[in-house]
Amino acid sequence: MKYNPFKIILWILFLVFVLLNSLRLFIYGFIISFMIVIIDRAFFGTRKRSDHQFLNLFFAFTSIVALFYTFSPFFRSLEFKISHPKWQKLEVLSIQRGATSNVSTPFNFLEKTYTPVTINYLDVDGKLQSRREEIKHYAILGFEPLFKKQIIEKELDYIHSRSLNKLIDKKAVNLYQHPFKNSIKMFKGNDAFALRHSIGFQIALLITYLLFIGLTIYCVLRYKQLKTAIKSTNIKEQKKAYIILFIVMCTYLVLAITVLHYLKF
Repeated sequence: MKYNPFKIILWILFLVFVLLNSLRLFIYGFIISFMIVIIDRAFFGTRKRSDHQFLNLFFAFTSIVALFYTFSPFFRSLEFKISHPKWQKLEVLSIQRGATSNVSTPFNFLEKTYTPVTINYLDVDGKLQSRREEIKHYAILGFEPLFKKQIIEKELDYIHSRSLNKLIDKKAVNLYQHPFKNSIKMFKGNDAFALRHSIGFQIALLITYLLFIGLTIYCVLRYKQLKTAIKSTNIKEQKKAYIILFIVMCTYLVLAITVLHYLKF
């Protein structure tokens, strides 16, 4: 299999993305991909096809699992509970909040807002314990004059306050204690998806902005070539053109949703 610079960069980003989460994600992607390849090879495919297919499946499924692990508190808590069955879940009694603060970058762009909280819980011996943590949410990545900082602050304050109140009212914190050590693992929230709690949200937006600009310019300059490729009988060229257009549409969709949400405030 030949690797061009684009594929090498893609695989490096893939490795960094997964390693920033958990090595277990590689295992999940490998098992799912291996099972699909074995079934396909036994009943439908050939060895050559299976070898190439495995890499694509491994990349796709591991990325999907990593995406859920990054942005889904419920999935992350459930995965830990299944993969660490001997860890004991602790009872959370109450959560007390502190003063909320904002953090800006050196260029005066709003980065995140956070609130310190004190979690009161019972340990495995039934004794009352306290743990201090920070609940944080990241702001929309916006650059003046297109995005006003005051509106971004207002939008972030709304997101943070709503999520923080929900977490405190429902005591939506999952604490697990190691069976043999005085080690505790904490998961904040039970939402299916919570995009704003991770810096991955801002990284994803930045990549989307760059793709939006770069691919828009590319499509304008290569309009005739793309049109010819779509009508071509060459499957490889046609596939490449459709992939580019699909990515372009995705970036436009994400950008449109971000702008509409920004305009609400």
